[in-house]
Amino acid sequence: MSRITIKEKSDQRESSQQSVNQQSGFRVQRIFAPLAIVLAFSVLGYLLWVTLRNPLETGIHVVRLEILDAAKEAETRLNRAIVRAPLALDDESRELQAARERYQTVSQSLSYTQTGLAGLSPLIDRALADYRSGTGKKLELVEEHREKLRRFRLLFSAMRVGGVSLLSAPPIEAAPGLREDIKRLMFEATQYSIISSAENGAVIDQLSARVAMKASSLTDNNALAALSQLLDTIDGLRFTRDELNAQQDAIAELAVSGQLAQLRDRYESHFSTLQQEADLNRQTLAAYAAALLLAFGLIAWRLRGSFDELDQLNTELQDANVNLEGLVAERTKDLSAALEDIRMQQAQLIQSEKMASLGQMVAGVAHEINTPLGYANSNVQIVRELINGIEESVDEESKSEFDMLLGDAQYGLEQISELVMGLKNFSRVDRSSTELFALNEGIDTSLKICQNQIKDLEIVKEYGDLPDITCAPSQLNQVFLNLINNASQAMNGQGKLTIRTRQKDEEVEISIADNGCGMDEETVAHIFEPFFTTKAVGEGTGLGLSIVFRIIEDHGGRINVLSAPGQGTEFLINLPIRAPEKNSSEAVTEDSIVFSDSAV
Repeated sequence: MSRITIKEKSDQRESSQQSVNQQSGFRVQRIFAPLAIVLAFSVLGYLLWVTLRNPLETGIHVVRLEILDAAKEAETRLNRAIVRAPLALDDESRELQAARERYQTVSQSLSYTQTGLAGLSPLIDRALADYRSGTGKKLELVEEHREKLRRFRLLFSAMRVGGVSLLSAPPIEAAPGLREDIKRLMFEATQYSIISSAENGAVIDQLSARVAMKASSLTDNNALAALSQLLDTIDGLRFTRDELNAQQDAIAELAVSGQLAQLRDRYESHFSTLQQEADLNRQTLAAYAAALLLAFGLIAWRLRGSFDELDQLNTELQDANVNLEGLVAERTKDLSAALEDIRMQQAQLIQSEKMASLGQMVAGVAHEINTPLGYANSNVQIVRELINGIEESVDEESKSEFDMLLGDAQYGLEQISELVMGLKNFSRVDRSSTELFALNEGIDTSLKICQNQIKDLEIVKEYGDLPDITCAPSQLNQVFLNLINNASQAMNGQGKLTIRTRQKDEEVEISIADNGCGMDEETVAHIFEPFFTTKAVGEGTGLGLSIVFRIIEDHGGRINVLSAPGQGTEFLINLPIRAPEKNSSEAVTEDSIVFSDSAV
């Protein structure tokens, strides 16, 4: 019995150890399986890249060979142009200029990044550097050669012009045989300029000596000087032609052709190596793709056994999704109710801000009401006293005085009525956005309400001829009142307030500008944010301009601020004449006004 017990315990320990090993193996598989897949596809991607890159290299290879052939052809054409350049005695050889430019362009194209040969290998770079050095020296010699050619043509032209004018001179024609020797000398010099040879040079020396000897018998100094200058020109022509010959030899001795051939050999060897690597990469890709397909086949065979487990898991997930949808619906209902509460609170907050603004005006309104009431009551008392002391016969002067006093009383009472009506229009809560409103009258109403705050200001009104617009009048009155009140506070009750209105196309524009303290850029960037204020704690809620921005936005308009420290502030408001139609849920009412992160 003890042996059986010991064996059972051993089996249990082995089973437990196997379970632990299996769990460890599963953890290792979960970690290394994604890494192995990423590594396998990375290797596959690399092999595909190096294999598919070969057609592009082949296309570039054709272009590079064409450039090498063009460089060889350009050098041959340049050498031919150098040899033929002295034959163009009358004008500069255009063939040499074109050949030089072509040679320079093609030689530079070999160093381009994409289609050139630079950076392919160190051996090619060294050969390219040698070739560029050789082409640079050759171009320098060609440029010097062109300069000597220009001098050579000038000397030839001078010899021809001087010789022709000298042959027609009477002293030369009078000298026996001198004219024929000069013609022979010019002919030999021209032949030497085209094809120089030692025999031709000896003949020129003999003719020059003979002409100089015959010239000694001339008595005309001008003819003698012209003949001497002709001989000097011929000597300079011969010297310059000899320099051109020497320079042609120096250009021919440059081993540029050999350097170009070496560069081509190294490049072709480099491309041959690339082709061998590409063949090897294609073979490796084929073998790797076959191995990868086999591995994925084994993985697919193992995954087939896991489909049942996945089906069961999907069933469980569907049940969980049903429960989750119920929870989401319940949470959505709660959030909708909370959102409705927030909207109502925000509408109440806007109305509270309006009442706060109205409360700030109460003291001034009381003063404005008391003033007309005072002189109205006084006039009424005076009228009463006059009536009590009047006799039966009243003269015309007294009647006129009665009329004047009663007129003053009536004017005062009308002012009281306008103030009360303005307060009534401002304080009421809007329920519709389809009412027609005269903006200029609304601005005047706001000015009357805050008369006490702006009584010391210089008010400039530049009203344009505006049509009635569709809006919420009370909300726009609140906008004007807030902006006028802010302007008065920015000027500390002393300054100039300018209000302009005009029509622009299908919009009306209102400008409210002050010459107060102004604002910096940072303040301007935040003034329309809720609860942002520059006033001391307890002096402002920071909601005035935020509500202004939201009201203008809900009316389909725009508001911009132009301000700088010490230069005042201007608010520009643009409102459509006919507001766009909205659904009942989107109407511009204070019940639907909400704050937005975009109100900045």
